[in-house]
Amino acid sequence: MATRSRNSSGLIWSIIAIVLAIGSLLYCASFAVDLFANGWERLSMAVDYFGRLVRGGTIG
Repeated sequence: MATRSRNSSGLIWSIIAIVLAIGSLLYCASFAVDLFANGWERLSMAVDYFGRLVRGGTIG
């Protein structure tokens, strides 16, 4: 019959690792949202620019 050791330090390190992972995800989330917003803005500017080129309007 196998015995299971009750090592609480493994549980503590696991909780610390989970907290660090969640913290790093939350920290990086703001950068990801900002990158997405800037990318969306640039995409809409490029589409507008291309639309003006196709219609023959002035660029500037």
